[in-house]
Amino acid sequence: MELLEKYRKQIDEIDRKIIEYLGKRYKIVKKVGLFKKRKGLKPLDKKRWFAVLKTRISWGEKNGLPETLIKKIYKAIHQFSLKVEKEI
Repeated sequence: MELLEKYRKQIDEIDRKIIEYLGKRYKIVKKVGLFKKRKGLKPLDKKRWFAVLKTRISWGEKNGLPETLIKKIYKAIHQFSLKVEKEI
């Protein structure tokens, strides 16, 4: 059971870091939203979105993660980011 607890603590630390980075990302998304608003740009840039998704899938594959997981994660992140940008 000690080994299980060790693994769980490692997972907890990784999750903390993921959330920390999501918070940093959120702050930058708000800046992007303000920039786009000032420049009269729409929140959704399809070309950028497809490029981002493609690279994230590639990064995921290099780390042994299935494409379906990366797509789900980044679609959720992207939808949230668009919502933030639209609310600015």
